[in-house]
Amino acid sequence: MIRRWLVVPLSAAALVACGSEETPKFSAWTLDELPAEEGFSLRSPEFTLGAGEESQNCYFVRAPDLNGGQDYFVSRVHIAQNPGTHHLNVFRVKTIEGLDPSAGMPMKLGQYDATLIEGHADFFTNPCWNSANWADWPLVANSQESSLENPYTDWKLPEGVGIRFSPGEMLMVQSHYVNYGAQTTPYGVRVGVNFHRVRGAEPMEMGSLFATQQSIRVCQSTPAASFSGTCRFPRGNVTIEAVNGHFHSRGKKFSVYSWDGVTDTHPSEDAHIYTSNAWDDPPMKTNVGVQAPQGTGVWWDCEYKWTAPTERTCDEVNAKDPQKQGDCCYTFGGNVDVGEHCNLFMYYYPRVESTDVFCN
Repeated sequence: MIRRWLVVPLSAAALVACGSEETPKFSAWTLDELPAEEGFSLRSPEFTLGAGEESQNCYFVRAPDLNGGQDYFVSRVHIAQNPGTHHLNVFRVKTIEGLDPSAGMPMKLGQYDATLIEGHADFFTNPCWNSANWADWPLVANSQESSLENPYTDWKLPEGVGIRFSPGEMLMVQSHYVNYGAQTTPYGVRVGVNFHRVRGAEPMEMGSLFATQQSIRVCQSTPAASFSGTCRFPRGNVTIEAVNGHFHSRGKKFSVYSWDGVTDTHPSEDAHIYTSNAWDDPPMKTNVGVQAPQGTGVWWDCEYKWTAPTERTCDEVNAKDPQKQGDCCYTFGGNVDVGEHCNLFMYYYPRVESTDVFCN
């Protein structure tokens, strides 16, 4: 059941009083509505998120037919999100396990028919929170950035490179918002995505790499912890175009390096690609331009410092711990206050033999 939908849209420029303090003004974001010859636009309905709440929604929509039944490409992904976003991920739906688009509530994403599975804060049982349900769904695009000053992520792909879409293929737009602690959502939840078409010659296809380190444990008795992961690219030489890392509020530093695909020693600083020290607004680095020869890959590190939960309790953290250690150990999971992540989002070209990369 959908909760808290607004009949009257939020006034993003309004001041909301809280005691003697006032919420800073936010100018509502705008994106052009793209005609079919230019691409397609998705818009989520707007709703409020109460103080101390968290929400993860899974929207399902089919890619529209913009090219007479033929595949088409996009060369620019323009995303806008109200402040408070934890992430926005777009995936291609493949194997359906527990997260079934047909089980969702009918709704609209802009002008397009869609369905919604509302995860809200039910991270223990709701299928929109269980990453195993999209384990083989290729990543299309993502953003974790939104601020009062700049609520946009405007990703322009390199010349001659594009993201392929097939008319009718099912997409999932997953939106995660948090309204407590250091990450707040005072202006309501609202996201939009514009996919701008490539016109003219068919470009080289962009591929994606989505990697997770799921063995993380950040415990009260050993508050400083670090974990690493590695992932190889498919056959052939590729160029890394874009990268961003993702963890929760215990995360202090996320680093990515080129890796030779063989050794188990940490790469040197000469191989460094990306660093983020922000868990709530991590940057996306584009136009990376790093070459990855055949057989090589990437190495990433996640460094943490244990802190107590903000809204939940250590009892809830312990209940989630598969080892039942009783040490308030944060383990892999989507809820910001009781779980942690060590996730790598990366994009490269050319996509090799219709292969996307998953490392879990």
